[in-house]
Amino acid sequence: MTDDLSTKLAVLTEGRPEPADPAAPVRLRIKRRQRRRRGTAVVVATAAATAAVLATGPLLSSIRSAGDEPGAAGFGVPPAITTPIVLPPPWSDEVFTKLPDANAYKPKAYYVAKGTIPTESWAMLAFSEYGCMVSDEGPANSFGRPYVCFNDWKPGQRVSHHVVQGHAKEKDAAEINATLIFGAVSADARSVALQVSSRTYRLSAVGTPATDRLRFFAVVVPEKDVKDVKITPVDAAGNVADAPTGVPTGMPCDTEPDTECGTATPSK
Repeated sequence: MTDDLSTKLAVLTEGRPEPADPAAPVRLRIKRRQRRRRGTAVVVATAAATAAVLATGPLLSSIRSAGDEPGAAGFGVPPAITTPIVLPPPWSDEVFTKLPDANAYKPKAYYVAKGTIPTESWAMLAFSEYGCMVSDEGPANSFGRPYVCFNDWKPGQRVSHHVVQGHAKEKDAAEINATLIFGAVSADARSVALQVSSRTYRLSAVGTPATDRLRFFAVVVPEKDVKDVKITPVDAAGNVADAPTGVPTGMPCDTEPDTECGTATPSK
């Protein structure tokens, strides 16, 4: 199995996709600030009416660590739930409830992975049928609070991911030995083999109620200046998982009119 997986990594791994629009990340951050302000307004209206070695921390309720590499996050079988979308495990239906930010993610955001590094605790959330991931904002903010929607899938593309270098402070130039890597694969995947430098991390491909088209993964690796990342999604039979299909394109809609609102056009 190890030799087969190594061969699959060498032949079938995807290169890191670069954003077609360099201004897209800036627009996403602006949109997020706007949503946070709207979320705050909703709350007010309602009231009126890793140390040297990174380790994934304990996960709550239906989430628990099952990775065998430092920093890897995994999930087990959850208790019985009632939801219109239930994928086979790994699965997480733990809802992000921190206000006012929780109001910005429609209909809900779900935890995908959690862990700790020397500067903070970190967590990544998934929300929206558009395949969006966003950080649960910790006080140290070592990764700049990323917000990315994985909704631009090319034919045959098996994985889409994002890499964020950690820093001692949000606007500090000092890099730390911590790099956040997160992304999405098809619902057929059950795990992800993530190759960084000479190490391979085995991560859970986590399903959530946000979408039945994608699964998500996230990990912090104890390295900096990570440039060469190879990722292989693996299905339940141990084979390379198929590419996602039917993922809407564009930006996710919220409760207000928005010129960047998604077109809900399924990708082929």
